[in-house]
Amino acid sequence: MKAAIFRGAQSMEVNKVAPLACGDHDIILRVRSCGICGSDLHSMRTGDFVSEGQIMGHEFVGEVTETGSNVKGIQSGDRVVGSSAVFCGECQWCQTGDFIYCPELFHTAIGYGRPGGFSEYVRIENALLDQTVFHVPENLLDEEAALMEPLGVAALTVSKVHRASFKRAVILGGGIIGNLTAQLLKNVYNYEVVVSEPSELRRNKAHGVDHTINPFEQDLIPFLQELWGEGKYHFGSGGLADLVIDCAGGRQTFIQSLEAVRSKGIIGVVALPDQPVPVNLMRVVHKAPEIIGVLGSDMGAAVQYASEGKVNLNALVSHSYDLEDIEEAFKIQQKAEDSVKVVVKP
Repeated sequence: MKAAIFRGAQSMEVNKVAPLACGDHDIILRVRSCGICGSDLHSMRTGDFVSEGQIMGHEFVGEVTETGSNVKGIQSGDRVVGSSAVFCGECQWCQTGDFIYCPELFHTAIGYGRPGGFSEYVRIENALLDQTVFHVPENLLDEEAALMEPLGVAALTVSKVHRASFKRAVILGGGIIGNLTAQLLKNVYNYEVVVSEPSELRRNKAHGVDHTINPFEQDLIPFLQELWGEGKYHFGSGGLADLVIDCAGGRQTFIQSLEAVRSKGIIGVVALPDQPVPVNLMRVVHKAPEIIGVLGSDMGAAVQYASEGKVNLNALVSHSYDLEDIEEAFKIQQKAEDSVKVVVKP
């Protein structure tokens, strides 16, 4: 089968690789669409997370072509999304059910240690319906179905940072995760939402949010103070956001988070900065925000939200490329002014 093979930072080649074997508990999918994730971009830029020879790609939708003898409820021809990883079963995280923190995760997860979706076929190990594999709603196009993994990231993020008393949220970064997170906060929890995003294209795609701002043209903190009032604290003045979620991972965005959030608010961190970010611990001590890192995706919730019409996925896929053109696809995905979500269609 054809696959895009990672050859080190800034290098990928398309070549033939051996076909995938289907174990008794596995399924094989013919990949119909696979999105380029921010973590894929990070790997392409820096070489982090993956080794040379890896087939990346974990935001995929595919048609089942083969099922193992022990797989239940999944048949050839089904259109599904999903993921898998093989955990060690012995560390304290596996013993407590927090499998996402197993040290083996990135050695065995699809797109990181196991072959991923930038390929004609992909294998999901230990395929369990409604746990690691989910049927795709019929009303979704393939490109939209490839958004179930990032929508699952947004769903998991919101579930971890939402509090019943919160009503004001700031999203830093209007890419696909920021966009979908903003939509869920607005449509499911009725927040007043501000999206801060330099790209005009991405600001225009922020469906249904209350306010957008270009932080390169307008200072975010005075904007928030005019909107919601002045958030005074012991030795300064910032914003009054109950919740700030960093979906950008820029060097300045976490600094902005500490200024924009009110005292005792919550900062969610989803994005992956390429370099260490300086933290003003004076703000952390005197404002005492709860800082929550979010890793993983709740694809079951994503499929439910998509089925219920809680998110507008239309036109979020800005570009589609053949597998042979994957390097160009990565270049376009890195241009925030020109793209929202780029997908590869093997």
